[in-house]
Amino acid sequence: MTDAVIVEDLVKEYRMYPGSFARLKEALSFGKKKFHTAHRALDKVSFRVPKGKALGIIGENGAGKSTLLKVLAGTSMASSGVHQVNGTVASLLELGTGFHSEFSGRANIYLAAQVLGFTLKEVEERIEDIIEFAELGSYIEQPVRTYSSGMVMRLGFSVATAIDPEVLIIDEILAVGDLYFQKKCVDRIFQFRNSGKSILFCSHSLYDVRQICDEVVWIKDGKVEMQGLPQDVTVAYANFERSLSHDTETHSMGKELLTGEGRPLVKEMRILQDVDGELVEVVEPVVPGVDVVVEVEYELLNDYQPVHLGVGFYRNDNLLVISLFSHLDGLEAVIEPGRYRCRLRLPNFPLAGGEYHVVSYLIDETFVHAYDTRTVDRPLLVNNPENIPGMVACVHDFAVSRMEPAT
Repeated sequence: MTDAVIVEDLVKEYRMYPGSFARLKEALSFGKKKFHTAHRALDKVSFRVPKGKALGIIGENGAGKSTLLKVLAGTSMASSGVHQVNGTVASLLELGTGFHSEFSGRANIYLAAQVLGFTLKEVEERIEDIIEFAELGSYIEQPVRTYSSGMVMRLGFSVATAIDPEVLIIDEILAVGDLYFQKKCVDRIFQFRNSGKSILFCSHSLYDVRQICDEVVWIKDGKVEMQGLPQDVTVAYANFERSLSHDTETHSMGKELLTGEGRPLVKEMRILQDVDGELVEVVEPVVPGVDVVVEVEYELLNDYQPVHLGVGFYRNDNLLVISLFSHLDGLEAVIEPGRYRCRLRLPNFPLAGGEYHVVSYLIDETFVHAYDTRTVDRPLLVNNPENIPGMVACVHDFAVSRMEPAT
């Protein structure tokens, strides 16, 4: 069986000029003098995507992921190497690409589909399905410049998937959609894969990558750092992100810590794991079923309003999965000055595989005043060996009984 996508030793270099005048001087020298430095965005990248499979592409910002997809989509030229896409291609690389801002949504459907090679008759046969899937209502007759980024994504995804391509390329575009439409998009992606189509899916959401893709490529500094099963590659990449240094005294997750004048302050925050009755700091991915403890140390510098503690678990796409608050469990508020330690234990940790940011809050009983907040410096990675879909691993029990003989 011929592979849908073949990439061998792909190289993409950009010329970096110190200014526009340097570019002009180089042009006037007719190649005799160089005023640029070469930046290699892709460095001998190789992989294959079998027909009917989905390949995930992950990596840091600037690693070369988008450059790779642009080359495969035909919107950028490679410097050297081989790349081949077998079949019709539809790509969603940047919001609004190919749309005319002054045209209506309906007019842009005709424009985009014909650019992709479809005849006017073929577009007319599909346009109602495209409009129905996009769910833009009366906005379909309004200029695209009046659309929000989520509405542009709806229109672009609807057009790209309605033309029934053999290879679908998606670059992080789902991140701007609302949760309802994201689910519609993911459902359609699964339909594509199950019908024998091939998918290149680039995303920072490791959860989505693990659920959608059959294999994952991790791009680092323009090179393939690792390639393999989604579970293995995403865990390795998440561990790499966790290893990045942080100045925990002044920053949390790259953001400056809040410091107030006399306000209650979160001083330390750790995620612990119960190992044979002993609490140890989590350094490796945890598995569902273990006891996880969130330890928060905070300080009241003077007499203040009653202070309560809250803890939230956010998936890496900022979806709040769990939120817990001390006063809702009947704990008394802290009022007297001093340093305090609170441990929140979650027996049989219920979250399924994925990456989660854990956030602590010092709040009042009304949930209105947040005195301080802090995010744990390294995301909590949950490794579910069975890769079960969903976010929560519920305690459950199946029971099946025969009601009557088959008719």
